[in-house]
Amino acid sequence: MIDTRERVVDDDPDPTRELPQVTHLDALDATPKGGVDPYDDVTTASMPIVAGASTVVIDDADSGTRSIEALTLSPLRSKLALATLATAAFAFGANEASIVALSQSISTGLAVPIASIGLIATVFALTVVVVSTPLTLLTSRASKRLTLSITVGVWTVGVLITALSQSLVHLAGGRIVSAAAHALFWALVAPAAVSLFAPHLRARTVTRIMVGSAAAGVVGTPLVTLSGTSFGWHAPYWGLAALGVLLTAALAIVLPGDSRAASGVRAPHTRGDIPSRRMFAKVVGVAFTATVGMSVSWTYIVPFYTIQAGLSSASIPGLFALGGIVAVATTLAVTRLLARNVVQAVRAGLALLAAAWGLLAVATPWSAIAAQVLQAAGWAALLAALLNWAMRHTPWRTDVGASMYSVAVNLGAAVGPVLGATIVSTWGTRALPLASLAMTILAVAITTTVDTYTLRQLSVPRRLRVALQARFALRERRRAWARRTRPAAMTPRGRAVAFTRGAAKARHALRERTVRVGR
Repeated sequence: MIDTRERVVDDDPDPTRELPQVTHLDALDATPKGGVDPYDDVTTASMPIVAGASTVVIDDADSGTRSIEALTLSPLRSKLALATLATAAFAFGANEASIVALSQSISTGLAVPIASIGLIATVFALTVVVVSTPLTLLTSRASKRLTLSITVGVWTVGVLITALSQSLVHLAGGRIVSAAAHALFWALVAPAAVSLFAPHLRARTVTRIMVGSAAAGVVGTPLVTLSGTSFGWHAPYWGLAALGVLLTAALAIVLPGDSRAASGVRAPHTRGDIPSRRMFAKVVGVAFTATVGMSVSWTYIVPFYTIQAGLSSASIPGLFALGGIVAVATTLAVTRLLARNVVQAVRAGLALLAAAWGLLAVATPWSAIAAQVLQAAGWAALLAALLNWAMRHTPWRTDVGASMYSVAVNLGAAVGPVLGATIVSTWGTRALPLASLAMTILAVAITTTVDTYTLRQLSVPRRLRVALQARFALRERRRAWARRTRPAAMTPRGRAVAFTRGAAKARHALRERTVRVGR
C-alpha cells in the first residue's frame, strides 16, 4: 500500500488568506538553508524628498513566472523604459518639493504672505489624498503605457499652468492638476517597472525607480532653488514642463502594451505577517503626528533659514543638497536593520528629529546646518521604518494597508502647513520648531505604548515568518489529504474477510471472462 500521508499536494495557498500564527520561538529555532539570508527583508521602499517621501510596497513575486511584456521586449528597450520611469520619478519628486524650495521667491513674486504659500502645499497634499484611490481603481484595467503617458501629460499641463500663473489662484489650480497626476503616477510606476523584467528582479527594479526619486532630493531640489533665485520662480517650472513633454513622448514609445488587461489576470497580494488593527492604528498615528510636526516647520524652512538663522539665499541650494545626500545614505544604511529592529528604528528617527527641532530653535547659522543634517537623517530613517512597520501589521492586503498609510502621511502633510500658517501669522517663524518638537514628542509617546510581546514578534524577520507559515499551511494540507484518502480502519478479521471476498469476486470475474472468450 502506498502511504499517501507524505505526498505533497501540488497547489499553492491563497496568498490573500490568513496563515497560521507562528511564535517567535518557532521562527528563531528555524535555520535557513541554501545560503538564504533570513534578514534580507526588503519588502518596502521609501525615499525621502525634502519634507515628503515616495513610497512603494514590493509584493512577493512568483519566481517561476514572467510577464508577456518582459518576454517580448528587447533588453535595450526594457532598460530604456526603466530609465524613462526613473527620470519621471525624478521630475515628479522635484515638482512636489518645489513649493517648499521656492516658497520665499513665490511669496515675493506674487506679493502674498508666506503663510499663503503654505496653504498651497496643503492643497497639493489634500488632492493626493482625495484622488489617489478613485483614479487608481478607474484605471486598473487600462494599459499601463496609455495610462502613464496620459498621467505624465496631465502632470505637464499642471506644471505649465504653474509656470504661467500670475496669481495665487492660478498657482493653486496648477498644483491641483499636477497633484492629481502625482497621486496616480506613484500608484502605477512600480507595477509598470516590475512588468518589464523577471519577477525575481522585482526588488532591484523598484530600487532603481527609487534612485530617480532620490535624485530629486540630492540634485532636483537644489537645482530648482538655484534657478528660482537666479532667474525667477517661474523658470524651474518651465524646465519641468519641457521635461514633461519629452517624458510623455518617451513613455508612449518605450513602454509595451499591457496584455494582462485583456486577460483579467491580477497579481497576487500578501498580508501582514503579524496582522493587528490595534498596532496598525498606532503606526498610522505615529506617521500622521510625525508628518504634521515635519511639515509645520519645513513648509516655511527657507524664510526661517534666511530671516531667523541668518543664512544667505545662495547657501540654501547647497544646504538642500547636503540634506538629500544624508537622507539617501541614511535610507541605504537603515534598510537592513528594519527586519529585526523596526520599532527601534522609528524611535531613533524620532529622536533625531527632536534633536533637529531643538537645534533649529536656537536659530544660528551653525545650529541650522546641524539641524539640516539631523533632520535629513531622522526623516529618512523614520519613513523607511514606518512603512515597513505598517506592512507587517496590516490586517488587510498590503496594497490596502499601503494606501491607508499613504493617506495618513498626506493628511499630516496637509494639516501641518495650515498649523504652520497659523503660527506664522500669530507668533512668526521663530515659533515653528517648538511646534514641530511638540508633535514629535507626541509621536514618541505613541511608540512607547508598544508592548514587549509585540517587540519580540517584530524581532523575527518577516520573510522567515512567512516562510514558516507557508510550511505549516502545507503540512496542514498534507494531513487533510491523508484524512480524505486513508482507508477505513479494519480489524484483523475484517481484513481477512475483505481479502476472501475480494478473491472470490476475482475468481468469479475470471470464470466469466473465460466463458466469454470460449464462446
